[in-house]
Amino acid sequence: RRTSAHTGTAGDQVVAEPERAPPAGGLRLLLKGRHAMLTWGLMACGVAWGLVNFGFLLWLPTNLGSMDMDPAAANQLLARSALMALPGIALVIWLYHRWGSIGALVLFVAATAATLLCFAGRPRAQRRPPPAMVAPTALLLVSSSGVIAMLIPYAAEIYPVHLRGTGSGVVAASSKAGGILGAGFGVLGVFDHLAGSALFIAAALAVAAGLLWRSGVETRGRRLEDIQAAFGAD
Repeated sequence: RRTSAHTGTAGDQVVAEPERAPPAGGLRLLLKGRHAMLTWGLMACGVAWGLVNFGFLLWLPTNLGSMDMDPAAANQLLARSALMALPGIALVIWLYHRWGSIGALVLFVAATAATLLCFAGRPRAQRRPPPAMVAPTALLLVSSSGVIAMLIPYAAEIYPVHLRGTGSGVVAASSKAGGILGAGFGVLGVFDHLAGSALFIAAALAVAAGLLWRSGVETRGRRLEDIQAAFGAD
């Protein structure tokens, strides 16, 4: 209990005021009410990112090798694409802090989906990786890296105080769950079909982008209390 003392005269009184119990938290509150659509969007985004990073990209050299590309050239493709993708990290930081958090996140989710569509409509691989194959791979690395770089910080900012730990933990766990699914799908041969797997993951990313666009709240330049007020009291 909290007490407050008033001093000044002989008849001063000590008034005891009961403390308010902290709001209840938990997964159930994340999946209902005002936070439901946002939570599902963030979770879908995390799972889809795990499928891209630990599934599609992991099996990409193998798939290119099965399409008559030299294995050394396939590995070189990823190395060259990763070098080209490094400057994109600066763009991620600038967009998130200067342009807008939810807008930047949705943009990179949509860019990842669009890049996967390029793989779905790819020509047959050649012995040496052509520039037309290097560019989409570099864009996929930039966009997918941008998604995970913004996803966790956004989840840590967007939820009310009593849900913030659970919310950010659930979103982080969803990306790991996507990685586990990606490994399992790889064993089952799902990623042996490059075009089909690219279309499947692109569709999941498109759904996540739509949910985030409809339910996301801008956090740039706003205090945590203002962000919580935007959702209303739980």
